[in-house]
Amino acid sequence: MGAVDTKKKHQREAPSTDKGNEDASRGQQQKRQKVERQKTQPGGELKVQARKQWEELRRGDLDPEVRKTKMTAMMDLLRGQIKELTFKHDMSRVVQTCLKYGDEQQRGEIAAELMGSYVDLSRSLYGRHILMRMLKYCPQYRSAIIKSFYGKVRKLVRHKDAALVLEECYAVYANAKQKWDLVAEFYGTEFALFKNDDGPKSLDAILAAAPQKRATALGALKSTVVPLLEKGTVQYSIVHRALLDYVRHADATDRQELIGTMRELVVEILHTRDGAHAGMLCLLHASAKDRKAILRTFKPYLQRICCEEYGYAVLVEALDCIDDTVLVNRTVLQDVCAMMPELLADQYGRRIPLFVLGGRSPHFVGSDALGVLAANDAVKQLTSKKDATQRRQELTAFVSESMVSWAEAHAAQAIFEPLPSQAVSETLLRALGDKTQAWQRVLDLARADVGQLGDKHVLLNPIANRVVTNCILAEHSQPRSADASLPPLPESNPPFGSDLLDALVDSEQLVAAACAGAFPVRALLESPVTGARTKELLAPHAASIAKAKKTAAKTNILDAILSHL
Repeated sequence: MGAVDTKKKHQREAPSTDKGNEDASRGQQQKRQKVERQKTQPGGELKVQARKQWEELRRGDLDPEVRKTKMTAMMDLLRGQIKELTFKHDMSRVVQTCLKYGDEQQRGEIAAELMGSYVDLSRSLYGRHILMRMLKYCPQYRSAIIKSFYGKVRKLVRHKDAALVLEECYAVYANAKQKWDLVAEFYGTEFALFKNDDGPKSLDAILAAAPQKRATALGALKSTVVPLLEKGTVQYSIVHRALLDYVRHADATDRQELIGTMRELVVEILHTRDGAHAGMLCLLHASAKDRKAILRTFKPYLQRICCEEYGYAVLVEALDCIDDTVLVNRTVLQDVCAMMPELLADQYGRRIPLFVLGGRSPHFVGSDALGVLAANDAVKQLTSKKDATQRRQELTAFVSESMVSWAEAHAAQAIFEPLPSQAVSETLLRALGDKTQAWQRVLDLARADVGQLGDKHVLLNPIANRVVTNCILAEHSQPRSADASLPPLPESNPPFGSDLLDALVDSEQLVAAACAGAFPVRALLESPVTGARTKELLAPHAASIAKAKKTAAKTNILDAILSHL
């Protein structure tokens, strides 16, 4: 009975096996028919052979000598017919692979054969990839590719495929003159038709040399920029340059109209220098309603903006020019406080909270951003009614709690690192609230054995001792700053110098620190608050300090200490 059942089971399964073989056979037949159809098309035989060779040529594990041989065979097959093949998606891949693996001569052959078709390639969904490869692998043809766009920039920037190639040319490969020749076409037909090597190289220079061209240039610029804004096509750096020029030179009415149009798009232009500059000007000149709308678009991307090389400057402008600090806190600072550890560990992210505490210091804000902020001050006097110091105090109140909490948790490690140590210093000096615990973390480090730790001790480490010294100086004098809007240091600050001296005396490390040439010891001697007591404590040990000087590598600090004893 079991044998009969097994036989019936095999009989039932047999048709499924036959069906699988039939499906595989049908698939192979369809593939053969497709190849035969392709061969009947113009250049079909060539395409079939090229794709067959391409399948081997594109392999990453191919031996270099074998690839060289196959590349020669491929060029022999394609030579003279490349232009006809490049606009097909499958053959576009073949040509891209040839540009990637070919030698300089072979790449030059491809680029030369495609000469005259560069603009058409840029407009092609598949051809633009070939042009991108040529820009990368054929440096001797880059100038020819860029020049082929002259006179057509305003049309190409609106084309979804060509705009990508144009951006690659402008942002990556063009030199200063070529960049100007490309962007100048936004200012009118005259600049599209005539390229003058000796002429002005910026809109500022054009308007200075020929003020009568102002209306024409700005009209042409507006006619190009506004349609791009309406389409939302603002991600390209060449467009950012045009936007910046328009915002800088347009009259108040036209500028407000543009800001109203692009307020939802400002967040998309912050990743370039020109785009960030344009964003700063938009915030500066915007109405209260537009500023609110712009800041709301930042909220989902706030950490990314804070940590961008140029994007952070737009947030700095918002902190610097917006009177409604409650709005700034709700849309920006609350999220900044929530991600404080991540921001303070980032090269650019740390600049937001440090700008709130330390103002326009070149230690915290880049020179480009500082230049824009200074240039904007004249406008800010007209658009802002709140006193700058009051605004700073209100912003400081919003971030102080999270800054102090961060310092309590991380000061012992951060004080030894170049960038985070600045955050420790500014928090101890300028943050509001009780900073006793954060300062205690530093004092605990100061109590450690100087002889055992050497240069790793907080008083001897070149980064950490600067923080300690700044705190000692702040006990008796206001630190110098380039920003006049900074409020005085909080009266609730701990007595930094006195606390440090007590800690060194209690741990019996004062003499050891003096003999090691610790800069903070010199600061304690020079302080009107702690100088007399420090001198009294060290005077009996002057001989030991003088003896340490004889074997010290650097004696300037020891000389200064001895001069006070």
